[in-house]
Amino acid sequence: MSSERGAGARGVAWVLNLAAEVELGGGRLSAAAERRMDDVRRSIPLPPGHRVLGRGEVDTATGLEGRCWCPTPQALERLTRSGASVPAAPPSSVLHRVNERGFAHELRALPEALRCQDIDAIRAATERPGRWLLFRALTFAGRGQRRVDRGQWSATDESWSRVSLRMGAVYVLPRVEVELEVSLHGRIEGKELRVGRPTLSSVDANGQWISARVSQDELSPQEQTSLQDAFNDAARALRTAGYFGPFGIDAFRHTGGFHPLSEINARYSMGWPVGMGGW
Repeated sequence: MSSERGAGARGVAWVLNLAAEVELGGGRLSAAAERRMDDVRRSIPLPPGHRVLGRGEVDTATGLEGRCWCPTPQALERLTRSGASVPAAPPSSVLHRVNERGFAHELRALPEALRCQDIDAIRAATERPGRWLLFRALTFAGRGQRRVDRGQWSATDESWSRVSLRMGAVYVLPRVEVELEVSLHGRIEGKELRVGRPTLSSVDANGQWISARVSQDELSPQEQTSLQDAFNDAARALRTAGYFGPFGIDAFRHTGGFHPLSEINARYSMGWPVGMGGW
């Protein structure tokens, strides 16, 4: 019996903490943002026998297998209160490190991308010829980014950057024309590394996920090799850092070429069950 079918027979209780990066960064979602997240949670198709724990549930999931979108301390505490089993999880310090944008930046930085730790460095980075994207250290679902063009630095950009620096480094990346969004998912289980099939993602203008499907023949052999190499490097780095569990890497094709590693998501993601053939 597969682990997925076994879990389905037993029942699974999920904490879908889709904004785990906010917690890892020491912040909190507003009430309005939480309500929007509830709408997203309800839209996620889970298998029979899987259910989502509501906030505040106590002793309602005894005997069920507990799973988290990302096993942050708050998510594990919610599982404990619900009565579901609590899975082994990496320390929160490891979760913070491997989900921070710099972890992927160190492995495969986009040419001209810079990690900035003070406001002068950010301003100088955006004064280079070109169009730029500013990213906070911990981002998700298209949040925590800002567009800046050379010579158009504003007071709002300054304020956004100063707030962002309180959360960690700010990453300044060239704004390229993306033609194809690609992901590759897997799971680290002890010495075993499971790998799924490449998926192609659709996102909106703000970078928020819309849908995913398994890639057919859209990637060239060179792109497939580059993606797999980046995945293997990411898996080794994650394991060395002390991470285990589900993860995925994002990549993209742009007008200037193929970038095989733009982000590492050390958690579940919306495209994970597509690429892995189920939860």
